[in-house]
Amino acid sequence: MKIKILTFIANFILGKVIKDDEPRADMFLPMWLLAFSLVLSIIGCTLVIVSIFKFSLWAVIGAALAIVLGTAALLCWRNQSIVIISDEAFVYTTFLGNKKTYYFADITGLKKNRDSLTLVLGKNKVHIESCAFLTDRLVNKINAQLETLYAEQSVK
Repeated sequence: MKIKILTFIANFILGKVIKDDEPRADMFLPMWLLAFSLVLSIIGCTLVIVSIFKFSLWAVIGAALAIVLGTAALLCWRNQSIVIISDEAFVYTTFLGNKKTYYFADITGLKKNRDSLTLVLGKNKVHIESCAFLTDRLVNKINAQLETLYAEQSVK
């Protein structure tokens, strides 16, 4: 069960209603990242107030860092997603909101990083955070393409 205030804030930020029983995309980031971004933003604003009343270089540096990290976490939570638009294609949205359509047939590999996955599509890459939620539909499409790719490579 989600905290009601987080759900309210999420609905406000996204401009649409998030339902508990439906994923908001085929790949999306969890609500705790929204909570983390809000906490960092509150800390940053508090440090700004502290630095106004009693100037401290550490408060200014901390405020700037907290606000930048909070904003980045909010942008990641809000924007970074994958939405399947057909059996052959999906739309990947970066954390800055840039959208690009890719085809499952273009998948040439999957690279596991220390903290994430990189879906390789020729010269392009799709970044998937390790904390991201992926629907079974997306996982099955990626796995099917990788199996096809590996089967073709083993025949050669």
